This record gives sequence, C-alpha cells and structure tokens, in this order.
Amino acid sequence: MLRYLRDSLVFAPCYIALDWASYIDPVGPFNITPWNPQHGLAITWLLLGGLQYTPAVLITEVIAEAVVRNLPGGYFIAALTSVTLTGGFVAIAWLLRMLLPDPGLRSTRHLTLFVTVVTAGTAISGLAFVGLLRGGDLLGATSVSEALIRFWIGDAVGILITAPLLLAVVDAERRADLLLLAHRPETLLQIATLVGTVWLTFFGLGGDPSRYFYFLFVPLIWIAARGGMNGAVVATAIVQIGLVIGIHHETAGTGVPVLELHALVVALTLTGLYLGMMVDERERVARSLRESLRLAAAGEMTGAIAHEVNQPLTALSNYGESALMVLEKRNITEPTLRDIIMRMLEESRRAAEVVRRLRDFFRSGTTRLESLPPEELLATVRRIGQQVLGANHRILTVRDEPDLPPLYVDRMQIEVVIRNLIANAREAIEETQDSTRAIDVQLRRYDDKHVCLVFADSGPGVSNDLRNRVFEPFVSGKPTGMGLGLAISRAIAEAHGGSLEARAARHGEFHLILPCTPTA
Repeated sequence: MLRYLRDSLVFAPCYIALDWASYIDPVGPFNITPWNPQHGLAITWLLLGGLQYTPAVLITEVIAEAVVRNLPGGYFIAALTSVTLTGGFVAIAWLLRMLLPDPGLRSTRHLTLFVTVVTAGTAISGLAFVGLLRGGDLLGATSVSEALIRFWIGDAVGILITAPLLLAVVDAERRADLLLLAHRPETLLQIATLVGTVWLTFFGLGGDPSRYFYFLFVPLIWIAARGGMNGAVVATAIVQIGLVIGIHHETAGTGVPVLELHALVVALTLTGLYLGMMVDERERVARSLRESLRLAAAGEMTGAIAHEVNQPLTALSNYGESALMVLEKRNITEPTLRDIIMRMLEESRRAAEVVRRLRDFFRSGTTRLESLPPEELLATVRRIGQQVLGANHRILTVRDEPDLPPLYVDRMQIEVVIRNLIANAREAIEETQDSTRAIDVQLRRYDDKHVCLVFADSGPGVSNDLRNRVFEPFVSGKPTGMGLGLAISRAIAEAHGGSLEARAARHGEFHLILPCTPTA
C-alpha cells in the first residue's frame, strides 16, 4: 500500500506537468490538443507497474482536467471523459503486456506490435472520446472528423515518442547504454547538429516550418544509424521539444500549421524507431556471430587441452592404484596414508570426468540432465568453496529461500560454472582489505520454472564497458586470464535453457539462472 501511494504521488505531478507543457493549439470547447505525451507516461506506468494502478491513473486524469482545462463540461462530463481515456490506456497496456514478452522493444517484430497496438488503440479510444462529446453536443463548432484526427494524432505522437524513451530509461541495460552513448564525442556533435537544424526549421529560416521540416530527417538518420534505438528515441524527443518551444515562442506566430507538423513528427518518429531497431538487430546478429566463432575456437582449444590433460590424469590414477597395491603387498595398514591416496584417486577421477564431459559438450552439446535437490547444490557450492578458497573458506556465505523446487541440470557441468564463478570472486576480493572480504551465494526463486543462483562478492565489480564483453571468449579483465571461464560458463547455462549475467552493481554480482525439474 505504501509503495502504491508513493508511486501514485510521483506519477500524478509528472502527468499533470506533461499535460500542462503540451497544452498547445487547443481546439473545441474541450481543448483537444495535437500532442499528448502524458498518455504515453500513463501507458508506460500501467505496462511496467501493472493494471492495479488504474484507479490512480483515473483520479490523476480528473485532476488534470480540472487543473489544465478547467472542467469545460463540468464534473460529470469530466468523469465520463476521464473514464473513457483511462479505459483506453488500460486496454492498450493490457494488450502490450499480453503480446510483448519484453517491454524493452528489442526487435522489429516487437516494435511493429507496439506501433500497431498504439495506433489502433488510440483510434478506438479517440472514437469513444469524440463520440461521447458529440453525443452530448459538446464539440461546439468543431467537426467530428477534425476532432477525431486531432485526438488520434495527438495520442499517437505522444505515446510513440514518450513511451519508448521511458522504456529505455527504466531498463537497466539500455540505461547503461544510454549513459555510454552520452559520453561519446560523436553524440555531442550529433545532438548539436540536430538542435541547430531544429532552430533553423522553426526560427532561423522563417515562414512555415513545415516547408523545412524534412531537413530534420538528415540528423535523425545519422543519429539512429550510429546510436541505434537509443539514439532514435532521444532524437525524436529533442525534435518534439523543439516543436513545442517553436509553437509557444512568440515569433512563431499564430499561423503555424500545428496539426501538419505533428503528422510529420509521426513520420519522423516511425522512421527513426525502425531504423534504430534495424541497426540494433544488425549489431546483435554480428555480435552473436562473433561470439559463435570465438566460442567455436574456445571449443577447439578446450578439446585440445582435454586431450593433453587426460594423459597425466590417467597416469595419476595409475600411480594411485599402484600405491594402494604396494600398501597391500607390504601389509602397510596406515589409515591416514590410505585415505589420502583414496581422496587423490577420487579427485583425479572427478577431474577426468569433468574434462571428458566438457569435451563432449563442445563437440555435440551433450548434457546429462538429472534432478538435483537445492540442498545438494548448496552442499556442492560449499565443497567447491573450500577447495577454491582454502583456509579462507569462512568468508563464503551460502543461503537459500525455503520451499525451492529441485533443479534439472547436468551436475558435472554446473560444478564447472560454480567453480569458475567462485574462483573469479576470490580473485576480485583480493583487491580489497582482509576485513571486508566476503563472498555471498544465494539460491532463490526466479520464476515458476527457474531458480537463480546469485554470486555476490565485495570486490570492485565489473565495469560497464566490460560487462557486455566479459562473456566473449578470449576477453578477460585479468592480465593473466585467458578469457575462457565465463564464456564456457555462459554456454553451459544457455545449453540448460538458463542464462548467466553480470549485473550492474557497486560490487561484483553474477546471476546464474537454472531450470527446475519439470512437473506433471
């Protein structure tokens, strides 16, 4: 309840402020405007937060009608129109939640679904809104077609520009990419060029700005081609802000074709979004191809290493067996010595099995899945932690949530991943003081079909520029590292239908997502 109130108190003033800022060129007694960015904010909030925020959106819409438009039809009509608009927001958000598995808009298909739902949803919402006003004889001298077109363009422009930008800002990965984009000198030049073109279009050249609006496509294409989707959403937002300032400016005059300009903004926005998305998809395909080639090279190297390591492991096992035979032949009954040799044989067999399974995995993708109880997985983490950390194993904390389902994994392969992550954490915390060194491993529920094994350490963490590349083969943040451990670990996690990610955090934090045992 407290979170609901907190979010509502943040949303309401932002919504009203956007409504007030976009209150330009109103038409009719109900002051229908050709740009409604606050509707994009409402849909984004319902899309990300959930439809339980519908009452807060409805109340905020009524308040905005009173504050910005002074309730032209009275409280009853304001309530009806607010219910109609909020219903449209809810319908659009609900459809987007159903159709988009990831609201981050990461593919052309997802973008097309988003544009289609927004375009159709705003058209239907506009019909209901304008039809309500027409039925109550509240349009005045404004025709139904003019009111509908203005409402439709206003909502479509507001949502298509505002929602993708907000979705990029709230997504941690894309927000980090936005920050990286902002630090590029080329980005500053691009923004300066775009701002200059906006100034020329609306102020510098004089006359009807719609005649020069097409100049804005040049810097937009440049920004989208170089910055992808993130660059496109920022560029379209700058153009829209420039348009609002141009219309509000006293030198813009009263003859500015606002509706025509916003129709051009729709074309500009769609061009930028689709171009940016295609650039992002091309980059993802190229990166995936590079990773596949590098992983293939890593697999070849792993196979070669496995071949070379198998021979000394076999020799080690033979020497251990021979030592046991000597003990038996000479009737030496020293239990400590026999226990040491047995442990040596056990570890050599385990190492040989791990090497063989890794070789099979890279050759044919073979995994031997079995049900693994959570307590056994955590016992494995403790055992590997003792081996990797040695006398410092007390800095390792292992915990879990209650009532977790069994995992469905290849035990040997997951041990390789756990060993890599604990070894990396050990190397990371060596840079910190002894009193602050800590490694925390937590097993918790991820969703109905997966659990998450979180490895957190007190080290400095992975930098943003390295976080996206640290899983590539032969890329390492350590001077002496080969860059294969995390690449192999991610390949194993993805072969299980899970994932391995480095999270943006103050300290080191890796999330290993693993599947649960299937149920009937």
